[in-house]
Formats: sequence, structure tokens, C-alpha cells
Amino acid sequence: MGFDHQVEMKLTAKDAAGRLRRIESWCADWEISFRVLDRFAGSETIRIAFEDQRLARAFIGHFGGVLVDDREIEQAMSRDVADEDAYERLAREYPD
Repeated sequence: MGFDHQVEMKLTAKDAAGRLRRIESWCADWEISFRVLDRFAGSETIRIAFEDQRLARAFIGHFGGVLVDDREIEQAMSRDVADEDAYERLAREYPD
């Protein structure tokens, strides 16, 4: 099982360090595994990923944010696989 359930939330640069510490502490207290995904370039939006949708919803109840649509994640993963296939094809066609 992967970290397929993502919560998107706003996090200003000014508040980031303290808020992330509170998130980490809360998740540790409840023994919740999570991952903070990269920020979007030029944005105050971050995504936090969980293994279980119930945990993602509990997080939203405590910290706010919105659950990311599963279809968006599947589409992004499909694009990543297609991009990787294209790179592999190019590497075969143009070896060193």
C-alpha cells in the first residue's frame, strides 16, 4: 500500500516551519505515517500524503485542507510512466 491519499493545503513561508512541526508532532502522537510532498513552484500549496483515506480525513478535520481527487493522482502517475517510457525509448535510440 502506498501513500495514495493526498491532502492539499495552503502553507505560507512565514508559517511553514511551525506548522510542519505541529503536523509532525500530531502524526507522531497518533502513530500516523505521512509524507510531505514538494511544494508547487511559486505556490504556497503543499500536499501531504497518507496511506489510508481515513487518516487523511482525520488530518483535514484537525488541520484543514482538502482531499485531492484520486483520479488526479492516477492521471499524474500515468503521465510519469509515459514520460519514463519515452525517455527509455530515446536512450535506446541514441546510446552514448
